[in-house]
Amino acid sequence: MNANLFKAGVAALWTYGGRGIGLLWTVALIARLGIGDYGHYAMAFALAAIIAAPLDHPFTVRSVRVDEDAYTGERTTRVIAGLALILLGVCLIDVNYIAWFALVVAGGEISFNAYKSRALRDGHPDITQRLDTARQASSIALATAYLFVAQDPTLLAASALYAAPYLVVVAAAIVQTRAARPRVPGSLREMSMLFSENLANAVYIQGDVLLLGYLTDSTVAGYYSVASVTAWAVAFIGQSFGHTFHEDLRLAGGRVTAGPALRSTAALASAAGSLLLIAGLVLFLTPAPDQVAGAMVIMSLFVVMRVMNHVFTTVLYLQHRDRTRVLAAATLAPLKMVSVLVLFPLGAIGAAIASVVTDAVLLVWFRRALYTQPAEDEVSP
Repeated sequence: MNANLFKAGVAALWTYGGRGIGLLWTVALIARLGIGDYGHYAMAFALAAIIAAPLDHPFTVRSVRVDEDAYTGERTTRVIAGLALILLGVCLIDVNYIAWFALVVAGGEISFNAYKSRALRDGHPDITQRLDTARQASSIALATAYLFVAQDPTLLAASALYAAPYLVVVAAAIVQTRAARPRVPGSLREMSMLFSENLANAVYIQGDVLLLGYLTDSTVAGYYSVASVTAWAVAFIGQSFGHTFHEDLRLAGGRVTAGPALRSTAALASAAGSLLLIAGLVLFLTPAPDQVAGAMVIMSLFVVMRVMNHVFTTVLYLQHRDRTRVLAAATLAPLKMVSVLVLFPLGAIGAAIASVVTDAVLLVWFRRALYTQPAEDEVSP
């Protein structure tokens, strides 16, 4: 358990380092281009996640639970899919900013995930996060340098420079996968279930930013995005912690007792939530908008539940309980969007409340599934 916590902590430190750099990038974007342009950037990034996450999810889940031959073949297909999205995005660069940037980032992330998948498969989230931070730092360094060197910077040019390191990622991924023939990630039933699950999850995670921007404006979306991105970053420690148990859970057939103890998970979640609560309270003492500070305070409750939900999700993956996760995601994504529709007059605060309510429902759902319901015959073929 101590070794798992250590690896999760190292992964989280890399992640928080990357998020810290990302926060500086956010400040630079807002300072040079304004909160409105940052809102457009945040909306494009949200769309990128909605595109990439469901397409990549069957590969991600299967990479930790299939044999070596299936894994290497599916990794090749994963790289091909990422490259196709990038090429499509480049074709749209003069058509629509949000569409081209979203597609390029989505394709870059899928290719990068393929490249990192070996470390994830072997239960080393510290390595995957180190690679993530290196890519992010490269992107931000290029784009930030442009923002402060150019006399009249534009969001389009800054975004293009941000995306440039993905070209290196794609080249490395192609070299890594050249020896394995492409393979389809599982049966049609399994692919459709995993795709559906993560499409709903992507809408759940990023749809609120897009919907809030549509209902209000890019400025309000920018306020909420700052709080939301920070909260998800802090909560990432839960995912890292869960990932360190991949091998143990796989060997034990997904048995709950082979994963992290519930008490340890709850303690980690409380510590993470406290960090965001303190950050939000401190922001009230600064010139930062009250909408951002208030949303961060509320989202501290979300962090507590999200850390636990990350861990529970990992165990459900290794139990092959796809149906449970798909049903939860398909139910809660619409619930969250409806909550945002109802609460959007409160701006970023309303969206934060919607996040807390829906993740609380998810926590109850997953805890009950793991500790009071047996893993029934819902194993994917």
